[in-house]
Amino acid sequence: MYKSLKLAVGLAAISTLISCEKNNEVVDQPLSVPSTYEFTREGNSSVSYSGQTDRLNQLGEMKSMLTQGDGGYIIDEADLLAMFENANGDGNGNFTFSSTKQLKNKTFDLDQTYFENILKEAAAKSVDANNGAIAADGTAGLIARLSNNKTILVDANGFEYTQMFEKGLMGGTFFYQIANVYLSDAKIGPTVDNTNVDPVKNYTDMEHHWDEAFGYFGAPVDFTSDYQGNESPRYWAKYSNTSDAALGLNESIMFGFRKGRAAIVAKKDSEKYDGKARVMNHFNKLVAATAIHYANEAKSTTDMGDLLHVLSECYAFTRALKYANPEYRKMDPTEVQTLLDNTLGTNLWTVTATELNLLIDTLSSTYELDDVKNIL
Repeated sequence: MYKSLKLAVGLAAISTLISCEKNNEVVDQPLSVPSTYEFTREGNSSVSYSGQTDRLNQLGEMKSMLTQGDGGYIIDEADLLAMFENANGDGNGNFTFSSTKQLKNKTFDLDQTYFENILKEAAAKSVDANNGAIAADGTAGLIARLSNNKTILVDANGFEYTQMFEKGLMGGTFFYQIANVYLSDAKIGPTVDNTNVDPVKNYTDMEHHWDEAFGYFGAPVDFTSDYQGNESPRYWAKYSNTSDAALGLNESIMFGFRKGRAAIVAKKDSEKYDGKARVMNHFNKLVAATAIHYANEAKSTTDMGDLLHVLSECYAFTRALKYANPEYRKMDPTEVQTLLDNTLGTNLWTVTATELNLLIDTLSSTYELDDVKNIL
């Protein structure tokens, strides 16, 4: 009897061990998700996304150069292209810092030329603007904005170069890298090393890849609903914060990032993929909501300079929906382009309120934003 009892207990213990470590996934304990995006190992941080921070900073400095063109100054094509590919590690002397990272090779490969052409044309038209070219339908040049008493440089169809590049790269680089690269199975799937910890960097490959996705969000580690912290949210996190009162996306996206990272540490695959799904679904809603916001702003804008500015942003953010992960997207790239063709089209000077309403209604119904579309 005693031996039989010992055998039963032993078998039960083995069964429990198997159930806990089946497929290298811990399943017996509930996942503990931290309240901030901070993870440590043996008392030291295991989080690093410095490369992503460098690229956010590079885009900020590229925008500053493009803005000189908005002010009527000549900007140099070679300088802009050198910054895009970070020539010589400092944008050929145009960045204020050195880095081994660059924006171009992280931009969706089929769109790298698209963004280079924006830079080339902005440089060329800055010469015309410096010589007095005034923007009009069919003519590139400067146009004044009533809201801030400044000018912007637009192409012959009214698209503002600075916004098309900056907001364009938020989609074609930052969102693309999150959705299609760092949260893909190639980076966080079952074949990626999540066992060996780098003795210097203190993270596994999978942990680092997830961190790099988070870095492109531009959020402080303590980012939460109606964020009022000391560190300013940047790029996508900034827009998430703008719409947070209506959508609560700050915490929704952050929880997905924190849960997925905690699950990687705990080796809980199902929880990791749940975190990924949360990030993807709420991020798609963020992109659509931001496009709607600018469409709404355009409807209430009467000054043509301000109108072209916000329409350029609306176009770039709507276009960003093309970069959604195929597994989670609600519109494929062709559908996104068709929506753009049928609403904002190829000439912003002639966009109507009816077309803006069509864009708003299509995005709000597709991304379940009907209840808040008028207040975004």
